Amino acid sequence: MKSIGYNGQPTRDPFRRVDPPIDVLVDLTTLFPRQPHRNGRYTPLGLQMHKVVKGRLSCWALCEQGDWWGLVTYVIVYGAEKKPVTHWVPAWVLRRG
Repeated sequence: MKSIGYNGQPTRDPFRRVDPPIDVLVDLTTLFPRQPHRNGRYTPLGLQMHKVVKGRLSCWALCEQGDWWGLVTYVIVYGAEKKPVTHWVPAWVLRRG
């Protein structure tokens, strides 16, 4: 039985799988903005969070307010090391890559 949403209308599944996953660009500077007037200093082994990185989009989802979010896996670099991360990213931060 379909779930009943507001006003008695059937609700759609908010998740849309992307199969196969597609390449996207993630703007980390927009996703994680810097604090204005900060007093930080350069740390060569720190996280590199202020650039655009390549990622793989595997799912779209609607949030409660009706905005689209993408489930994206991308790599964060720190010094000579790197680690993959996967999380929900607002659609307006993503571009086809």
